[in-house]
Amino acid sequence: MKRMFQEWREVAAFRDARILLIAGALSLAGDAMAMVALVLRVHASGAGPYAVSGLLWCFALPVVVTMGLAGRASDRIDSRRLLVASGLVQALAAAALSLVDDLWATFASVLVLQTAFAFGNPVWTTLLPRVVGERLVGRLIALQQGLRAAAGPAGAGLGGVLVQWRGDGIVFALDAVSFLVLVCAAMALRIRRRGEDPDVSPTGRRRVLRSLLPTDGVAALRSARVLWVLVLALLPFIVTVESVNVVEVFLVRDVLGAGPAQYGLGEVVAGSAAIVGSFVAGSILHEQTRVRAIVWALFGCAAAQVGQGLAPSFPWYLLGAAAVGFLLAIGNACIFALLV
Repeated sequence: MKRMFQEWREVAAFRDARILLIAGALSLAGDAMAMVALVLRVHASGAGPYAVSGLLWCFALPVVVTMGLAGRASDRIDSRRLLVASGLVQALAAAALSLVDDLWATFASVLVLQTAFAFGNPVWTTLLPRVVGERLVGRLIALQQGLRAAAGPAGAGLGGVLVQWRGDGIVFALDAVSFLVLVCAAMALRIRRRGEDPDVSPTGRRRVLRSLLPTDGVAALRSARVLWVLVLALLPFIVTVESVNVVEVFLVRDVLGAGPAQYGLGEVVAGSAAIVGSFVAGSILHEQTRVRAIVWALFGCAAAQVGQGLAPSFPWYLLGAAAVGFLLAIGNACIFALLV
């Protein structure tokens, strides 16, 4: 344990690492507040599970559609410019959410927000090894996951309380501020990727057209057999988890009779357990051990979610949420460590 804290202090000694960690945690807290507020807004609209499903599609679709183009943009465009532009667009979309309450306007704003996220997020990921080097990147990711695990539940809990007491407008305004913090962080970073010179030849233009599909990323994954199998195996799991997210608010609010603040409390419990999981993941150093940890974490998470669905009362639901948060944190940290 002492050695682990010493290595984490070594990571925090890098100025850019501190900026990335703090700004990312604050932004995630804002995102967690906004996500709780959005789900509660759609639930309160009375449009039913299909509306919540539509909201989650608005979150996922821009990331899927633009993943090839966003990956190429992260390679071609100066990282600082791309991060600043992405953060500003996200701030504007969050501000729009604070001013509207119509369901379709909400969906449109989320689409804009997630499109900007799709272009900015890969850049933050590619900067991690440049900040601390390959030797410490695993520790940096584990520390990042730990801070995100703390920021997520704090934001979710605050979001539920604010929605119950003040409405959701203030939540989206605070989320917009968190994106501005991210913009300032991008401008303050010393580490940056200058981007590659664009290829204007006919072959280069054809490559740009092919960038609508993530062919380069797929080729890179297929060259790493373990990662390729892992990604394929994770796809049905991710789809299942997202389908659970659609009905979760109805289970908590309608079946178990919990209020908005208690819905946020469920996220707090899951995130708090994830902090413990991130500490456990930080102690896993070998690739084969990480692969085995991912398998067991996903298996345990599935069993815990079955328990949540069968929960006879809200406290039992919270117990399942704690198990899910703990196991997902281990799985996520190990997956990111393998990918990076």
